[in-house]
Amino acid sequence: MSGKGPVAPRVTVITPAYNVARYVGEAVDSVRHQTFTDFEYLVVDDGSADDTAQVVLSHQHGDPRMRLVRIPHSGPSAARNAGISQAKGRYIALLDGDDRWRPTFLARQVALIESLPPDVGLVFCQTRSISENGIPIKIGWQQAGRYDFDEFLVRNNPAGHGSSVLIRASCFADVGGFDESLPYAEDLEMWLRIAERSKTPVLWGSKYFLVDRRLRSGAATRDTATGEAVLDQLLATQAAKLRRYPVADAYVRPALLALRYGSDPKRARAWSAAARSAGLGRLVQSRAGRQLLLWDAMPESGRTALRRAQERTRELAKRAIAHGGQKPAL
Repeated sequence: MSGKGPVAPRVTVITPAYNVARYVGEAVDSVRHQTFTDFEYLVVDDGSADDTAQVVLSHQHGDPRMRLVRIPHSGPSAARNAGISQAKGRYIALLDGDDRWRPTFLARQVALIESLPPDVGLVFCQTRSISENGIPIKIGWQQAGRYDFDEFLVRNNPAGHGSSVLIRASCFADVGGFDESLPYAEDLEMWLRIAERSKTPVLWGSKYFLVDRRLRSGAATRDTATGEAVLDQLLATQAAKLRRYPVADAYVRPALLALRYGSDPKRARAWSAAARSAGLGRLVQSRAGRQLLLWDAMPESGRTALRRAQERTRELAKRAIAHGGQKPAL
């Protein structure tokens, strides 16, 4: 007697988790409590030295959709790739172990991608930033709608981070997994690869705020020096591929961020010079371009003073958040 095998889930959710015992329970709960239920959930413990794995198991509560995968510590890209290699879903969603989703994340993301033309390979949502203890700090808005390679590079990764996306599994079959050699910007590199080489190259932004991204000290994405070095290499290889924008446009937002927060004044000046090569008339057409011109016109002493003032403001805000209010429910 022959019979059909188990039906594959529509979505595979993958959480790469490394030394996030303090936060991963919230991440797991936010997945298990989704209003959309047709998913499998793989938490990949990336060789954590703390109690991450134990916390994950304590939040499983016998949920058959959920499985813990253990690998030696290899970095977030390797952890994501380990999950992707075992994924059965038509779509793949990524949630970092220190972030959390709103309950309708999967329902809205699946409904969106299935309402769009079949050449859309990835959808992403809007993001709210939260503090280490889960208090909302700010929201980051990106234009909703259609994006391509040029716009994702020039706008410096509108998706922002991996926890905001839902991706067709076929994209990974087309372009391969995350680049495990990159300690930073591996998300942007992957989204650009999908836009450049996959059979479904269109990227699409949702209008909904569906993910909380946790900002915490010590996280890999907060290592400014490493991030700028990797981004410098990425820009050098990717900017020349722009078709609808001049190469200079790819440097505007990185130059602005480097002048505001960067650790390497020499690189900030080089990026600024590259951005200004498009001409004053083009820079003044965008808000980022106008801000870049202002920061670039300041003497270094003025930029240093302004950075210090901004840092003091951020520290005061962190203290106020840490000592006030209750952690909001999802």
